[in-house]
Amino acid sequence: MAYAVVTRDREGAAPYAAALAPLGLEVVAMPVTRTEPPEDPDALARALARGGHAAIVCASARAAAALVAAAEQQAAGPAGAPPLPEVWAVGPATARALEAGRIRAIVPDGVRDGAQLAQAMIAARSLAGARVLIPRAADGREEVIAGLCAAGAEIDDVIAYRTVAAPASDPALAAGRARLLAGDAAICVVLAPSQVAALAALVPLAPLSFAAIGETTAAALRAAGAGAVAVAATPTPAGIATAVRSVYPRKP
Repeated sequence: MAYAVVTRDREGAAPYAAALAPLGLEVVAMPVTRTEPPEDPDALARALARGGHAAIVCASARAAAALVAAAEQQAAGPAGAPPLPEVWAVGPATARALEAGRIRAIVPDGVRDGAQLAQAMIAARSLAGARVLIPRAADGREEVIAGLCAAGAEIDDVIAYRTVAAPASDPALAAGRARLLAGDAAICVVLAPSQVAALAALVPLAPLSFAAIGETTAAALRAAGAGAVAVAATPTPAGIATAVRSVYPRKP
């Protein structure tokens, strides 16, 4: 049996396991990062209560989950929750996280990252003077903020969660790390740029083959010393499977 290590927990890796199974790959989950609350856990709920936003931007499923939780917190209060403005999202996973909280999102076709989402928003409407709420990770990437600011938007930048490296002693890392160190993993699937540094602290990247969820993650892998990186054309399990198929099985 050949193995693919996926940098998510078992539940998060399950859709990728299904997509990679037809290639003869057994997925081993390796959750190299985990999500923790921000220093100010009520900041996003307060931002929603202030209102006045023309749009909300969610560039990740975790930002979407934080928005859902904040909206539910508002709804449970004595005044209830005011209607949300339009919500823009990157990718189907983010859209699903919003839909789980009954929040409909605008998900432009072909958009793979925050920079492209900003471009899509600018093309769709005037943002000059518009207030845009962006829940995001501490130390998260700021391309969407830069793009919207350049279009004249006023950004309400709220830290909604923190992404931290899992400790090397975490038992959930053991099986994936062992496969990578032994060289018997055909490929390592990396699903966010924030996972790269945590992965590099656990295993040498240079000898490994990778599939990245998008070009931003691929760039982070290359900058950290990774060699071969296949990039998914779409940020989905099917997109990852297509990227993996381009490099596995290896041609003689």
